[in-house]
Amino acid sequence: ATVEDLVHGDTIELLRMAYKAHGLSVDEPLESEAQEQLVIKTYLLFFLLPWTQEAQGNGTALKEFFPEVPDAYPGWGDTVLWVEDLKASIKHRNLGEHSPFENKDEYFRQFSAMSHLAEKIIDGIGMFQDLECNLMKNILLDLDQERSDGRVLLAKFWSPFMKQEHYYFTETPAFLKHLGALDDTNPQRPSVIVPNIVYARSNCLASSSGFHSVCCVNQCGALMETLERGIAHPVAPPGLIAKL
Repeated sequence: ATVEDLVHGDTIELLRMAYKAHGLSVDEPLESEAQEQLVIKTYLLFFLLPWTQEAQGNGTALKEFFPEVPDAYPGWGDTVLWVEDLKASIKHRNLGEHSPFENKDEYFRQFSAMSHLAEKIIDGIGMFQDLECNLMKNILLDLDQERSDGRVLLAKFWSPFMKQEHYYFTETPAFLKHLGALDDTNPQRPSVIVPNIVYARSNCLASSSGFHSVCCVNQCGALMETLERGIAHPVAPPGLIAKL
């Protein structure tokens, strides 16, 4: 519970920063749906792309950057839609706690309600992010279906970006090498190692304080746990491992 409290405290500070970036007070209710959306998107921006916090004193620059966010974070649109679904879910669960005459469209105008939303975002974004991780993995494997070794030719790795289909997979060979995700055993046909790029730290969503981060769930770890439970011995013959 202590760790959870620290994480929630971290996210509330980020929410306060989003309010302050646009000259809004946490002590007064937001005046419109537009302000509500502005705060939520700014909070998401600060969390997903921590380097944008450097512009926290320039609300105009932040607003102008929103159309360009998908270029820096391809999952931006899906994340915003997920948050809208989360808002609707919270409103529905809290129907019985509020007067039927209360305007539910103004539910998130109060800072207390917005704080509750921010905490729910932090609690649930790991599961949502993992869906995106699986999507990324499937896209990579589909790029080179002739192979079954968990690798994709570097040229094919870059092809969706070159065709402007999406903005994933733009890493340079040097960066891939640094991640341990580049197989250049054959210099003429370098390949990207799929699990090493999917589970790289560069795909983690980190908090501004660096206290916590949200990363892709490592399926290799789950497979290893299954093998260890099934074998229950320090060594095992290849036939038994293949069977499991």
